[in-house]
Amino acid sequence: MMVERIPQHRHCQNCDRAVPYKDKFCDENCDNEYKRKLRMKKRQLVYFYLAMVAVFVVSIAMIFLG
Repeated sequence: MMVERIPQHRHCQNCDRAVPYKDKFCDENCDNEYKRKLRMKKRQLVYFYLAMVAVFVVSIAMIFLG
């Protein structure tokens, strides 16, 4: 029985296709889409933190004023 060897590779970080080991993305579109998604996630995290700070400030204000 002969075992077929698979050349060294990694997978595209966006679409999970096999790419050469030196690359992270299969093409420029996947690279741009991955960066866009990453910016969107970071923005959502900032909004979440701001909302938590607002809730904290309002709750502290209600304790002292209410």
